[in-house]
Amino acid sequence: MRQRLGLLVLVFAVILAGCGGEGVEAPTGLTTPKGEIFQIALPRIVVDVDADGAPTVLGISPGLLSAVGVDVSGFSLPKDLVDQLTGAGVQHIEVASVGDRLMFFVDGQPLPHLGWSQDSLSRVLDVLDALEVPNASTIRTVLPIVTRFGLDVVLRLPRSPEVAEIPFVDTRTVRSFTPTVTTEPPSAIIKFELRYDDQGEAGIMGLSPADLAALGVGGIGRMSPELLTNFQENGLQHLEIRTKPDGAYVYVNNEPLPKLIWDTQLLANMVDLVARLMPDTEMLPLIQQIAPYLDRADLGVLLRVPLAAGETEIPAELH
Repeated sequence: MRQRLGLLVLVFAVILAGCGGEGVEAPTGLTTPKGEIFQIALPRIVVDVDADGAPTVLGISPGLLSAVGVDVSGFSLPKDLVDQLTGAGVQHIEVASVGDRLMFFVDGQPLPHLGWSQDSLSRVLDVLDALEVPNASTIRTVLPIVTRFGLDVVLRLPRSPEVAEIPFVDTRTVRSFTPTVTTEPPSAIIKFELRYDDQGEAGIMGLSPADLAALGVGGIGRMSPELLTNFQENGLQHLEIRTKPDGAYVYVNNEPLPKLIWDTQLLANMVDLVARLMPDTEMLPLIQQIAPYLDRADLGVLLRVPLAAGETEIPAELH
């Protein structure tokens, strides 16, 4: 008990010492949906990782943490991952919870990131339950709490002394970052729907699964019987995947889930990172051809499943 108390005091002291007068921004609201007080906003926390993947958090080495009874083995990164990142020249990765967004930066460059509202967050938790995602109940409990953290964590990787240091992005930029949404006309328009039968087979363009099989193109988007049953038992009648200039959207029964936010530069940064991390992947040429233009592609895919017995149809809307 004394060891754990000592650890808390040590961590709290290091955090305060590391603030350096830097301001923080509190998450929205002081209470949780259940009415309990919970609010955490901390300055940027830097976690240094050595070549073997062992972390040093807030200047507290693994050895010191072990001395106060904390097993740090679970916090270590796989050495293969560290080697891949450092081999690609990655110096630091930053993840910041900013209000209703979860931001990602690699070497100070912003990447596509997640955005949500309280309604869409609650809705995706319902979908996870419906699809019987492992540990969905734990995710339901933890996720609303995590999104109330005002945290900014940087994972700093080993760097050769002769390589110039890449500075962190300014914390004010992290908090105020706004994508620059393109106003150019669509470079491609592709919209279609798949209608599933009771066996999980899909039809398209008025062609039934049997018609498609006769043409030799059966099995498009086949859905397992278990997944189809989960959709029906939980009233999930249709799912839409949609791309727009400002991101990728998913709608269930016309209601939005959390979205992936992007713009032209964010997509270009992502493609550059993939090329650095996986230069030999066979998919790289395809990614380089398609990904930079996703914000200018008007794509929409609607998936419909048969109604469960006694269920009232929800008219689908293409957003």
